[in-house]
Amino acid sequence: MSDRRRRLILLAALGLCLLLHVPVTAQPAPPPNPRLAEVYSDLLENLETLIKKHRITFEEYRQATGFLVEAGKQGEIPLLMDVLLSVAVDDVNYSADGGTESNVEGPFYVPDAPMLEPPFELPRRADEPGDDLLFSGSVLSVDGKPLSGAVVDIWQADADGKYSRFFAGIPSNNLRGRLKTDAKGHFEVHTVVPASYEIPKAGPTGQLLAALGKPAFRPAHIHVKVFHPECLPLTTQIYFEGDPWLSSDVARAVKPSLIAKLEKQKKSGDYACSHDFVLHRR
Repeated sequence: MSDRRRRLILLAALGLCLLLHVPVTAQPAPPPNPRLAEVYSDLLENLETLIKKHRITFEEYRQATGFLVEAGKQGEIPLLMDVLLSVAVDDVNYSADGGTESNVEGPFYVPDAPMLEPPFELPRRADEPGDDLLFSGSVLSVDGKPLSGAVVDIWQADADGKYSRFFAGIPSNNLRGRLKTDAKGHFEVHTVVPASYEIPKAGPTGQLLAALGKPAFRPAHIHVKVFHPECLPLTTQIYFEGDPWLSSDVARAVKPSLIAKLEKQKKSGDYACSHDFVLHRR
């Protein structure tokens, strides 16, 4: 596949996916939406510029259209959007400005993970594969005040790179849970070291990445949402030093401030990782 065709498929997918997410209903047409009109106009202008610049053929145009149709049939539009666009949305919507940097939510979050009781341990199978991990940290406001009672919502892949509720054969809330920080804003929770993993390669998104010569791996990470009534919520991810995919994350989401040390404990052979989360006041 030529570089020209690869660029067409990538950029057409990026732009047309936005249009595919405009809701279509049988209800009466709503009043005109000025923001939608503005984005729509810019989208068409940029796609038309792309077509003219690269002198796109009808064959290439039909190939891009067929790619999007197939992605929709296989339920991969959310995956495609996350791979191509979620990091840009994160960049324009959030700013660290003294707080912990945000990171993309990803497609595997569910809002009703169980509330855990201390000592905290993410639910896991009796024969859960992988190395034990103690994940700990504190939740603070930007003025340095410890935030007691902050809710830390954690979810992660297992040692095979699979998430509960999205892969067959895994218990519903495996490696998912919410906990509250103590009086000093501290928390620690027992879990397992998550694995790096490839996103599905057999479908349209994987085929696009292969055509572009890009790896389909995400580095190992732990997803975290943090809530406190006095502060703005935070959605982020914690990565681990030394992961081979940090510099080539398929989602392009890794931020240096979110990379933590994964340290092996000499006595137990287990692992430990710590990271503090700093929230902005409302």
